[in-house]
Amino acid sequence: MIQKNVEELEIEIRSALAFDQPGLIVSVELGRVVAEGTYYLHPHNNAVNRSSGALTQYSIRIELSAQFPRVEPRVFETAGEIPRTPDFHVNPDGSCCITVWEAWCATEEPVTIAKYIERPLRNYFLGQLVKKETDNWPFDEWAHGYAGMLNAYAQALFVKSNFEEVTATLRLLVQEWPKGHWPCPCGSGNPLRNCCKDRLYRLHAQVSPDLALRMLTRLQGYRQR
Repeated sequence: MIQKNVEELEIEIRSALAFDQPGLIVSVELGRVVAEGTYYLHPHNNAVNRSSGALTQYSIRIELSAQFPRVEPRVFETAGEIPRTPDFHVNPDGSCCITVWEAWCATEEPVTIAKYIERPLRNYFLGQLVKKETDNWPFDEWAHGYAGMLNAYAQALFVKSNFEEVTATLRLLVQEWPKGHWPCPCGSGNPLRNCCKDRLYRLHAQVSPDLALRMLTRLQGYRQR
């Protein structure tokens, strides 16, 4: 992941929002980039969509740290239309629980603001619309805290959802290059070259050592709480 400076972030988010989100105003505040105003939830197709074609709209605030994409954007629904409860995927501090950030990053390299807005951000507000109308969340839901993080990481890494296999895989991915004689993280007892080598080498090309280390550190920290 390549970290950008604030000026580059401002240009990138203006470009990502310019066509479909004219109601979001971009500014720089205290070393971070902020997009605030009206977010239009458009139908997901290739047609030209402006505010008149929106399914609904929300008042939101997006805060982008200068450390993006190492640091997850913070999103707030600012009009009070979404209940501030875990059932509606809102964190205790009022921020929106959009996705399990590192797990999403592991499947979306390179991570861009445009991808974030088009995929997890849009799905979050689409989910809120469906939840309001049907009382059901339309997408997979992760539990909050350690259990949800473990399941999300396991899915991103294509491994079983248990702490030992997930952390063994991440420890391997932290290394600059997997060695064939290392024990396979699947727990088979076989060397990597005779077991899950192809899968792990593909993962290593997708998940950087820096991202793997952040995933490992965060998962271990949550487990110890």
